[in-house]
Amino acid sequence: MHTPKSRLHVLDLLRGILFLNMAAYHFLYDWVFLFGQSCPFMNTQAAFLWQQIICSGFILLAGCCCTLSRNPAKHGVQILGCGLIITLVTVFITPQEQILFGILHFTGLAYLITACLRPAASKLPTLPACTVAFLLFAFTKGIYYGYLGFLHTPLWYLPDWLYQFPMLFVLGLPTPDFYSGDYFPLIPWFFLFLAGYFGGPAVLKSKPFAKIKQWYLPPFNWIGRRTLFLYMLHQPVIFGALTLYFSIF
Repeated sequence: MHTPKSRLHVLDLLRGILFLNMAAYHFLYDWVFLFGQSCPFMNTQAAFLWQQIICSGFILLAGCCCTLSRNPAKHGVQILGCGLIITLVTVFITPQEQILFGILHFTGLAYLITACLRPAASKLPTLPACTVAFLLFAFTKGIYYGYLGFLHTPLWYLPDWLYQFPMLFVLGLPTPDFYSGDYFPLIPWFFLFLAGYFGGPAVLKSKPFAKIKQWYLPPFNWIGRRTLFLYMLHQPVIFGALTLYFSIF
């Protein structure tokens, strides 16, 4: 636990802002794709970019915060456990939007893997390691679509047989019939997590960060300190509210 004076409040602030953006995106997603309502924006490149900024921000921030965790393995187990609860609930209640390996599954597993790698990772030079991790993220971003490359430019197509093993969806190699309403496989996203993990300490020690580290806006910081709990609640609340709305109107 960080004391109030030592806690880096700006991290809670950023997490709160990201959470509110995520909740807004999920509201629009449910409005369009679960309740069949019109919102042309959700089919635009801007909506996709918004979604990518939100999830990338969360993952970079999680990697950065992993360096501050005294017990990342315990933290990872808690997050992964919440992800598994979401899987059980969605499989039985909303099977058309089942979540088999979403952001919580990924983040929990990333924490656990990083906890195991921590002794070796601590010996690596942080800036080169951060750069390599980010380049690997960019290079493997198309693995879901069957290729490796940069900026949506395929450089090497992967063989089809790699996508025939059911459990490899965890790595980013799903079978053709695989579906998860929220999907964040280890490849490429673990490389982005590592970019935050290796780059985080340099950012946290920088002079610009020293000027903003105590930024504090009560509503956002309150949310930022409770994102896991609120994440577990927000989709049932949104789904329930929309169900009630359409049952009345």
